[in-house]
Amino acid sequence: MEKAIQYILYLHILVGSISLISGAISIFSTKGKTWHRQSGKLYFYAMTAVFVTGIVIAGYKMNHFLFLIAFLSYYSVFCGVRSLKLKKLHKTQLPKWYDWFAGIVNTLANAIFLGLGLYYLLSETVSTGAALLTIGFGIGGLVISYTNLKPFIIRPKEAYHWYMSHIGNMMGGYIATFTAFLSTIVTRYDLMNPFLAFALPSLIGIPLLIFWQKKVEKSFTKR
Repeated sequence: MEKAIQYILYLHILVGSISLISGAISIFSTKGKTWHRQSGKLYFYAMTAVFVTGIVIAGYKMNHFLFLIAFLSYYSVFCGVRSLKLKKLHKTQLPKWYDWFAGIVNTLANAIFLGLGLYYLLSETVSTGAALLTIGFGIGGLVISYTNLKPFIIRPKEAYHWYMSHIGNMMGGYIATFTAFLSTIVTRYDLMNPFLAFALPSLIGIPLLIFWQKKVEKSFTKR
């Protein structure tokens, strides 16, 4: 079993590297063009493999943080891809059953992690930093679920809702993936405080994402 997990870990590292490279190409390439579309597809397929292998490794090693990051990153990417198929939600289009299913599973997973973080904080079984990170990412995952499930209940008013969702989710998934990568490197080579490494991509990436979304929204409003 240990040997099989080792091979799965190698595969996880490989597809993780592919997702980081293809995701970066998709982010910085011209939107709607061939490079953006093809690298985006590769990013999604690689992230699917990252999710599956990550869940297996996290379950075997009882690594709660890897399990949480796997859910956060893949659900965001899943919703980012699905937003391209749900462009008419502001009209009469309805989500598929698996859109609801993915959102509910992500909600339950992050609710569990939020509870786990509170337990850690109150019982002091792990460091305060680890407990706060678990709570923070659990809350973040619930916010992501709420953001993506809300349009299924209350129809969005803007016709460009899908574009905003696509940007937010794909970037959010990339931030989570880069968080896992940076945390692994830092832990292995002791480059910096591991909790800072865990939080740093979000501290930098989320404000940039919000700024970018506001800029895009303003451009659509002007039109």
